Amino acid sequence: MRLVLTIFSILAMTSVCFAQEGGLKPTTKEITAEMNFDPFSGNALSINYLRFRMFRTDRTAYRMGFAASVRSEEPQSDLKRNYFELNIRPGYEKHFAGTERLSPYVAAELDIAIKNSKVTNDGGGSFTEINGAWSDNGLERGFTRIGFNVIAGADFYFAKHFYVGTEFGFGLQSVSSSDIEITLAGGGTVQNNGGRTLQIGPNFNSSIRLGFVF
Repeated sequence: MRLVLTIFSILAMTSVCFAQEGGLKPTTKEITAEMNFDPFSGNALSINYLRFRMFRTDRTAYRMGFAASVRSEEPQSDLKRNYFELNIRPGYEKHFAGTERLSPYVAAELDIAIKNSKVTNDGGGSFTEINGAWSDNGLERGFTRIGFNVIAGADFYFAKHFYVGTEFGFGLQSVSSSDIEITLAGGGTVQNNGGRTLQIGPNFNSSIRLGFVF
């Protein structure tokens, strides 16, 4: 709670200091960068998802969200687990007049993601390799996701070219789970075919977006 109060006090003082300064919002050809900000979590600032915007005009912008994750584990000297996950979200925004500091907008974006998982076992046992997951029961299973989101949001510029924002939306996602192929130690393979899921519904980013213009 002390951290939250400190952060909001800094924002309030900064807002007062820049109260008379115009040109708070980005203009044509300027670029913004932002990260997630969650003051109630153990990791207040998170760079696991980054987003950039390039303003085509004062009221329209291209946007690109980007997230990548790599994880590698070696619980035993002869057992290795790896996965790689990538998510990109290209889109377009339309901003409205709002106020001097508030910039409401609507947006549309694609949601494209892939995840690859693999296990290798050189120490004996029932298998030598698993492709598509971390185990034969589907732990950390790979997938391919394609989706489309429509979004409403707003940015509040508490200082020149510095802002916080939030957004929510409604989307459709098609998720295809990877096939799991197990190479048996005695020879041969066993395959567990993946399925497909269609998801339709609201989505909401509970974190505050903290960004700047450069």
